[in-house]
Amino acid sequence: MIEQQQSPTLPIHGVTSSALRPKCLDLFCCAGGAGMGYYLAGFDVVGVDIEMQPEYPFEFIQADAIKYVKEHGHEFDFIHASPPCQHFTKYNNCRKNLKEKYEDLIEPTRQALIESGKPYVIENVVGAPLLNPITLCGSMFGLDVRRHRLFESNMDLEQPKCKHENWQPNRYPGGRSRERGNARVLCRGTIEVGRWNIPIETQKTGMGINWISNLRKLSESIPPAYTEFIGDRVVSLHCW
Repeated sequence: MIEQQQSPTLPIHGVTSSALRPKCLDLFCCAGGAGMGYYLAGFDVVGVDIEMQPEYPFEFIQADAIKYVKEHGHEFDFIHASPPCQHFTKYNNCRKNLKEKYEDLIEPTRQALIESGKPYVIENVVGAPLLNPITLCGSMFGLDVRRHRLFESNMDLEQPKCKHENWQPNRYPGGRSRERGNARVLCRGTIEVGRWNIPIETQKTGMGINWISNLRKLSESIPPAYTEFIGDRVVSLHCW
């Protein structure tokens, strides 16, 4: 069963549609971190997720993502997919049942995208079995998060370099205090997204996200800067 919801109005970005904008299908969309980047790069975005996503900032369709792309992928110019990462996340080291609870959907997603014949990107965590991916990091875009993520594509994507040396630790109130002397935290970065004891506004600022109020959804998101970078590349390679 497919259910569709209207797009909420964002206070800053002002979502609009145009027949002149290429269409991006955002699979496994969650709350729209990836989708926002593609919107900022010039796409109209439609999100698909098996769960309702009331904070998704664009047109949203509740459906099985793989089934949907098989039936409707041809209607879009470009497809992004973020299959669930829990099967490969590092947190499997401390949550032993996590891997068994979540199916590995990367291969069936890849096959569906190949069959669509469209340019595509698959995003996932470090450690996921993506093919010849590039790695994006918050430091590449001046963000106070690292959040390394892999991006596989059937297009030629540029691999930027991390800029960890340019970080400004604890720029935002409520960030981890360098006076704590926690070397692990200082090494990993200033804002650990998903932490209950760091103000959510601090975490949202670090991610470049202003519309997500659910901490769990925020912790599953990627910064829009990542997909704006990729979207700019897609637009430069494909003139619609």
